[in-house]
Amino acid sequence: MQNHRPAPGTEIPLQGAVNFRELGGYPAADGRRVRYGLLYRGGNLDALSGPEDQRTLQSWGLRTILDLRSAGEAEKHPDPAVPGAAYQRICAMCMRDGAEMDFSSTGIERLAAEKAAFEREAGRPVHDFEWFSAIYRQMPFQNPAYRALFAMLERRQTPILFHCTCGKDRTGIAAVLILLALGVDRQTALADYMLTNRYRHAIIEASLRGRSPQERELLQPVEGVSAPMGDGAIDEILARFGSFEAYFASEYGLDGPRLAALRDFYLE
Repeated sequence: MQNHRPAPGTEIPLQGAVNFRELGGYPAADGRRVRYGLLYRGGNLDALSGPEDQRTLQSWGLRTILDLRSAGEAEKHPDPAVPGAAYQRICAMCMRDGAEMDFSSTGIERLAAEKAAFEREAGRPVHDFEWFSAIYRQMPFQNPAYRALFAMLERRQTPILFHCTCGKDRTGIAAVLILLALGVDRQTALADYMLTNRYRHAIIEASLRGRSPQERELLQPVEGVSAPMGDGAIDEILARFGSFEAYFASEYGLDGPRLAALRDFYLE
């Protein structure tokens, strides 16, 4: 049976979208592996409108869908109802005043104001790369969406699909945190995060066409992901807590016994 399972991180083939996959198969704590068929990640579900994509989506037997987008994004591209799956939306990126970071067209003006405030604090102009890197470093902490996600995992409300718009930033860090909690090593967790650049390669290349090498490096996170950003979020966890175990205990209440119970359920 195991021989017929896809390699860890394999993209799920869909007609309407890219970068949908699951977390099953990764080597984790105590020589075990993440169980298949429980932890799915992706982007906008309204892109899966064709009958074949709908059949694939329903074949996962989802019990929970956690939408990590802002209200503005969800309003413009609402998730369709999935039979048997409870839906909840909690934005995984917030501004310093607690407002949702809205990446829809109507939220651009508010994002510009947020970046301007960041520049005033820095005392100089900053590139979007630097600003977004700072946002990444804050994402793992006091994040209501990620706290809800881990509560769902503890309650075993799975199979679960967690998603944002492109399945790369908010979803990518959520996946990194889940994998680290299950004892997957840092390098493997970050490699899963970086797979976005493989599955969104055509989209990324189209956005970077004609750019200089320096511009390409700075602009790639717009449609793809950046290893320094992902590493930065992980580094910040270790800088604040010293270990992943201390982080999961403090942020999600996953002390030794609860973390062990989580692993017992999601690993095989």
